[in-house]
This record gives sequence, C-alpha cells and structure tokens, in this order.
Amino acid sequence: MTLPLLVTLLPSTDVDLGRWLLSHYGVAYTERPHAPVFHVLALKSWGVSAEGYPLMVSADRQQKYPGVDPITEALDPTMSAELRLWPDKATQADLWAEVNSLQHEARFTIGNAVVNWSYWNLLKYKSVVWPSLTTSVPWYEKLTCALAFPLIRGLMYKGLKLDQSVADQALQQIYVGFDRFDARLADGRSYLAGDRLTFADLALAASLAPMILAQGYHGMLPDEARCPVFMQEVYKSLRQRPTGQFVQRMYDSHRAAQILQVAT
Repeated sequence: MTLPLLVTLLPSTDVDLGRWLLSHYGVAYTERPHAPVFHVLALKSWGVSAEGYPLMVSADRQQKYPGVDPITEALDPTMSAELRLWPDKATQADLWAEVNSLQHEARFTIGNAVVNWSYWNLLKYKSVVWPSLTTSVPWYEKLTCALAFPLIRGLMYKGLKLDQSVADQALQQIYVGFDRFDARLADGRSYLAGDRLTFADLALAASLAPMILAQGYHGMLPDEARCPVFMQEVYKSLRQRPTGQFVQRMYDSHRAAQILQVAT
C-alpha cells in the first residue's frame, strides 16, 4: 500500500513538528529525509520552493502540502473534535488568535534564534552533528557530505547569514524567549492556551527541543556528552527552567514513540 510521503530536511524543527502532527492525527506516512542543501534539490524536483519543508505528498502523489501550515490546514478541520489542535476561528476567535500568536513566537521569533545558535556552533564539530545531517539520507548525499563537509558548512553559514555575532545575539533572544514563556507558565497551567492541547503547545515543544536536547525529538539531536562544554552548560540550564520542563513534558505526554519511517 502506498502511503503519503514526507520529504524532509532531517534535523529541522518544523520537520519534527510535521512528524508530530501526522502522528497526532493518526496519519501513516513514509519519510524521505535529505541532508542540508540536497533538500533544496529534492523540493524543487517536486515543484515547490526551498522553504516548502516538510513537504507532504498525498498517497496518490497528486496533492502537495509544502510546510507545516498547509499540512495543518488540510488535516485539522477533518479531525474529530478531540484531535483538533486549532480552536474554531468563528466561535473562539480570541483563543484562536492567542494560539496563533504563541505558535508564531515559538516557531519564528525564538525558533529562528534556535536555528542560528545551533547551526553556527554544531557545524564546527562534524562528528557531533553527523547523525543529524545524514541518518537515513540517500547514500550519495552521505558520501558527498563526507567528502565536502567544509563546503556544505560554508553554504549553510552563507545561506543563513551566520557568524559569531549572530549566534551570540541568537542566544540572548533564546534566553528572552524562555523568560517570556517561563512567566506564562508560572501560574501552573498545563497548556499554553486554554485547558487542552493546541498547536501552540506542539509548536513550542518542537521549536525549543534542540535547546534542551529533548528526549523524543525525532530529528537526531546530538549526543550531549560529545558537545562542547559551553553548549552542555546551556542545555543543562535551560532544561531546568519551567519552559524546558514544559517542552519535555509535551514530548513525554503527547508524542507517540516511533522510528524513522523511511521510504524505500
């Protein structure tokens, strides 16, 4: 039986959010992961932009959903009430707006800073970042990464406009983001908005998972023991904060265990 296909950049936080959505909605799929740079070629081969990941392709290969938002927009309204992650915009306008604001802050305001800090630092250590870049990608992508890692690293740095000052600023943005969400969670609430799981909760958990090396994240996060000491200290400190604990609780309570569903 042919299943929907998920075309991915393996370590991306939005990709792990996409995996989580499909798991939550009970949609079986196979994944075709790609190494950085190669994912752009893969997406273009499907006729979508370089930013269109994770790309979900329907089982009949006729429909394409390039990114988390199109995937959610297609699936969430078709689900039973208990599985829907978005409040009804017509009858719960305020709650919908709150969820939308929170998910945007998590994925973009803080999420972009997580990407910048993580890539700038981890790409300096090939052995540390290797599983995140090459697990289950096509053999020729792995071979190219092995032979041309400095070139690929340079392309990623250039594409993301990364340098030390950008990374330093990103870490400060991450701390500010943790401050804001710590304050929101200070009243002991179980979820970010309302009294049940919403898209905002999954968005925050997936976006910040790399900053605590969350257990259950499916993008092959690095082995903490192999990371530089200064990164270990950041991970440990953020893991103990209310937001860090919330992120891990979301994975523990709402992420079903799964293995990488690689397409053959």
